Amino acid sequence: MKPLYKKITHSESFTYSSSLEAPPEFDTPWHYHPEYEIILIMNSKGTRYMGDNISNFENHELVLIGPNLPHFWKEQEIDYVKGKNSFACVIHFEEDFIGKEIFDSPVATPIKKLLARSKFGLVFKIDETSAVVKKILDIIEKKSFDRIIGLLDILNDLSQAKDSKKLSSEGFVNFFNQKNAKKINLTIEFAMNNFKTKIDLNKVANLVFMSKSSFCRFFKKSTGKTYFDFVREIRIGYACKLILEDNLNITQIGYECGYESISNFNRQFKKTKNMVPVEYRKQSLKNNFSL
Repeated sequence: MKPLYKKITHSESFTYSSSLEAPPEFDTPWHYHPEYEIILIMNSKGTRYMGDNISNFENHELVLIGPNLPHFWKEQEIDYVKGKNSFACVIHFEEDFIGKEIFDSPVATPIKKLLARSKFGLVFKIDETSAVVKKILDIIEKKSFDRIIGLLDILNDLSQAKDSKKLSSEGFVNFFNQKNAKKINLTIEFAMNNFKTKIDLNKVANLVFMSKSSFCRFFKKSTGKTYFDFVREIRIGYACKLILEDNLNITQIGYECGYESISNFNRQFKKTKNMVPVEYRKQSLKNNFSL
């Protein structure tokens, strides 16, 4: 699953773009772009891919995505909210949409910190009555300078939210933009396409014309983690998605995620999430927000 570069265009009369989209428009391939993105999805349900994170989204989804972080949403094909159509409100903007130094002001420090954290992808816990939801929906109709004020107001609200959560791992974010990105991307693509099966490290190394030992050193130096640590995070992220869907038992999920023994699956899950899959399922039933 190789991420595609997506060019964002907007009218010369506006400093950023905003749009309303209905399925399948927001069901796009895994892609990235240099602009920040705010996406609000309403009345839908499915799977979110953000860097190396795979999570479920349900009913209402609000995410802030930093530049060049690969992402996409896959809507589940069900009539999830009867009588309501699913749609997404998407805002793309550059950090200097109002000038190059605006966020260097002391009063704008919280927004500057928010934008810095967005490189991981930030998901916010909301419902349809949240004030920021109305502001995002209203911005589609705003004109001229009101659009600038509207976006600043939204960013200010998000900067003060206390329930945001980082999605992608620091290792993924750090190595995706490095000079060796082409080699790294090949190995990421291989992991995303093959994590459900046994990974042959020699085969991965051959993709980038390296010996096994050289590739291991290269990957660890570039990312701060081993390749199998990265694969484990992908597998456990997918396992969490399956657990939240609640269609398979824990044993079935372990095998579906590429583990040949359930004891190893439990051990690797606990290493990643600090709890075993059964505990994760019990806790996930208490709330609708991904752990």
